Amino acid sequence: MKVEDSTLAVVRALERMGVRHYVCGSLASSLHGEPRATNDADIVAVLALSHFARLKQELGQRFFLDEDDFRAAVENQRSFNLIDEIELSKVDVFCVRSAGYQAEALERVVRLDLEPDDPFSRVSVASAEDTVVSKLRWYRLGEEFSDRQWRDILGVLAAQQGRLDLDYMRRWARSLGVEDLLDRALAERTT
Repeated sequence: MKVEDSTLAVVRALERMGVRHYVCGSLASSLHGEPRATNDADIVAVLALSHFARLKQELGQRFFLDEDDFRAAVENQRSFNLIDEIELSKVDVFCVRSAGYQAEALERVVRLDLEPDDPFSRVSVASAEDTVVSKLRWYRLGEEFSDRQWRDILGVLAAQQGRLDLDYMRRWARSLGVEDLLDRALAERTT
């Protein structure tokens, strides 16, 4: 199972459609921090109901896409699954509006290679700062239970030390209710 191949297929479809998006989650934290294997991929995208037919056309030969799930995700700003029937992997697409935090995160994306030294695998990825902030949110939503999430956060902080915009991270961590977790992670990173 090659989740990077599935991710690249979805990203290229979104690019052809002109949909703003970025890779986030464990793939992003692996690219910015400590690499680790993952079973699925996460992508944030600004999708509308009108995108369904084109997305189905772009991915329909390879991915299973349920129209009701897509519709509910777009209407409620949730996620839907794309199941890659070739690679047998899953891509979760989080539907957002380009406003508030997401508007800034979309402006701050960076282009990185999913596969080392392969410019053909270059995709839009959440910035290191946004990767940490979003991982902190997921860690909190998961009742601060996932050691894997916490290691991902610490890995990015350690790898990017001295290059992070801490003011940006603190502003959004405060706004999103995870400033205490950011402070804890920053303290653990330096110990």
